[in-house]
Amino acid sequence: MRTLGIVAVCVLLFGLAGIEPAGQQPEKISLMLEFFANPTHAPIFIAKQKGFFSQEGLDVEIIAPSDPIQVPSLTASGKVDIGLTNLLNHIILRATQDLPVLAFGGLLRGPLGGLVAIKERKIEKITDLKGKKIGFSVEPIEPALYSTMLRKSGVDPKDVELVKLDFEALLPALLAGRLDAIGAFRNFEPVEVELKGLTPVFFAQEAAGAPDYYELVFITRRELIEKRPATLKKFLRGLARGIFFLMADPVEAKRVFFDALPELRDELDQKSFDRTVSSFFGAPCMAEAIKWRAAQDFLVDARIVNRQLPLESLYTDKFLPDDLFPRGCPR
Repeated sequence: MRTLGIVAVCVLLFGLAGIEPAGQQPEKISLMLEFFANPTHAPIFIAKQKGFFSQEGLDVEIIAPSDPIQVPSLTASGKVDIGLTNLLNHIILRATQDLPVLAFGGLLRGPLGGLVAIKERKIEKITDLKGKKIGFSVEPIEPALYSTMLRKSGVDPKDVELVKLDFEALLPALLAGRLDAIGAFRNFEPVEVELKGLTPVFFAQEAAGAPDYYELVFITRRELIEKRPATLKKFLRGLARGIFFLMADPVEAKRVFFDALPELRDELDQKSFDRTVSSFFGAPCMAEAIKWRAAQDFLVDARIVNRQLPLESLYTDKFLPDDLFPRGCPR
């Protein structure tokens, strides 16, 4: 799999990439992230910093949201061209508000979420959470995910207390012993626990029976799909080149990323970058129907949405640059 990425990078860097014609003005397009900039967005910033977007004829404006909840609605209304959002959130909003948006590419091949506990507190397996307190911040998705993980691991969710706190309060509460586990991303909170001199125990959601899906997907409004299809394909080409570059040379890619965002150059973000690299493999592909069906089944079973949607109303794969994936999406 790694060989595929290295070969692709070599092809791209030695003359087969699309180069913007001399004197032609780049096409402007805006991208709103789902959260503040961090290593989870590395390929985006690498593609911009290395000129992969500009070589495709694009001037990509990267925007951090003031309110992450508003990203899909801002995308649907045309305030931004492309939005980055969690796949489960995308399905919920399509099913409940029918926002006129489609996913057209992905950033991460699988979930980042799960639960983190501390080994020194004698929690080493998920069944050790029976009778304990688990902190979370986002309803209704997190309680449903963690209840599924517990139940499928042999723990009655009624035997665990779920405690809702603000996101910023979760890790301090875990470290202080007021919580026994918290909802976490595998590339951040375990690193923070380690930096405190403790041993994190991470329970990945997909390994404990919760659905395996693409964590983050790019969405855009239907109008853009109809009127600027070439723009979307160029965006995915530039992004794919950023991912290929990252896969081929993670050390150099790390330097490029932190040159673009020097304010993030601390120990936490540097370690988080290293923990995230493998999650980008296969992106921007995000069209495995089995993952979309699993996500919908989970949301319906948890009664978060009351209906299944046709997959073609959720995503399209027609903008994937076929020349970069001649054998289809890697598995």
